[in-house]
Amino acid sequence: MTGRAAPPGKIRIGISSWGSLPGFYPSGIKAADKLRWFARFFGVVEVNVSFYRLVPPRTYGGWADITPDEFLFDVKAFSELTHFREPPPDETFAAFRDSYAPLRERGRLGGVLLQFPPRFANSLASHAYLRRVAKLMDGDLSIVEFRNHTWLAPDRAERTFGLLEDLGLTYAVADEPQIPNDTVPPLPAVTNPALAYVRLHGRNAAAWYRGGSGGTRYEYDYPPSELQEWAATIRDLAHQAAEVHVLFNNNAKGDGARNALSLASLLGIAPDDPPDLPAEQRRLFEDG
Repeated sequence: MTGRAAPPGKIRIGISSWGSLPGFYPSGIKAADKLRWFARFFGVVEVNVSFYRLVPPRTYGGWADITPDEFLFDVKAFSELTHFREPPPDETFAAFRDSYAPLRERGRLGGVLLQFPPRFANSLASHAYLRRVAKLMDGDLSIVEFRNHTWLAPDRAERTFGLLEDLGLTYAVADEPQIPNDTVPPLPAVTNPALAYVRLHGRNAAAWYRGGSGGTRYEYDYPPSELQEWAATIRDLAHQAAEVHVLFNNNAKGDGARNALSLASLLGIAPDDPPDLPAEQRRLFEDG
């Protein structure tokens, strides 16, 4: 007699930051009310400002106050913990963890995203730093996103996944333009059964080197065929992890919110009262 298969994990869809989402918010909405509106339609958000500075604990507490009890925050790690020239002291980890303590205490912390830069290559020194991350971040779900191709090369990917699994770190599946020897492939994998993580940056190869979040790098409208492919991948991940977080980062012109709601519809988890969004822009890359 065989037992029943375990039910799939909970899928949460959100956006990488909520401050600037062209076309998503009602006209005239105050900045202080944007998060409350956002949380009506999505189950998770990435806190992006935490990458640039240590956010005061009272701010995190205020965000928790104005959002539903089931809404989660994934906090992007302070830049000194990932984009360093010399590894930071333990005190920097401690100060960062203290900053978002209210989310942890109230059960509102999803995970902590450590997005490493392209210069963070697959090396013994990097392995040692990841072991240090696992130790100093123990107790919080830590998510690792690589931007250097050496981690996910065909002959190294499985070893990378094994390392993360041994350390209890969650691997972030990153969808981005495929530029040989310069970006990482979107290989689906689960290295911590508590959480699978997907970040969708878009596939705008022509603009990938034209600046960061404020530039055209993340200007991309996922066509239905690509969203359907991701829906299938996400369903598979949900059978391997207790939760799956999917974050859209293609927000340069507001495509992220529309794509996120479309994916939610494909997965059967769309909100009952979706907002009215502007008509789709012309896609950068047409189907087929």
